[in-house]
Amino acid sequence: MRGLWLQEGKLSLREDLPEGAPGDGEARIRVLKAGVCSTDLELMAGYMPFTGVPGHEFVGVVEEGPKEWVGERVVGEINAPCGVCPTCLAGRGNHCPHRTVLGIVNRQGAFAEQTVLPVANLHRVPPEVSTEAAAFTEPLAAALRIEEQVANS
Repeated sequence: MRGLWLQEGKLSLREDLPEGAPGDGEARIRVLKAGVCSTDLELMAGYMPFTGVPGHEFVGVVEEGPKEWVGERVVGEINAPCGVCPTCLAGRGNHCPHRTVLGIVNRQGAFAEQTVLPVANLHRVPPEVSTEAAAFTEPLAAALRIEEQVANS
């Protein structure tokens, strides 16, 4: 599989990446479009150690997973919580200390032909939304999340 590989601040195109194998409750997604975020640039600059496929803003088509998802055009939430720790059980999975984060922490990202995410993280893209517009879902969601985290004054 082809994809971009980040290691020690250097980005390279590789053609030997293994295809993602979805586990229980996960889906393998063929990436249609992916966006470059300042987080990706910060990872290249050494903001935090990361080796692997970066990228977390994407739209794709489910190729493998539960049958009701196969063929669906989707976007995905980037945080994959463990679901069993006290933080997750308190409904704060985005802050799970054991979570993986697509293209950022312990999970290969979307700058490759395919990526893998839990089905619980996927959102179907309505037919009237273009693939190009859908690629901006994650940055829009991040911006809207700020409102949830700031106390009203």
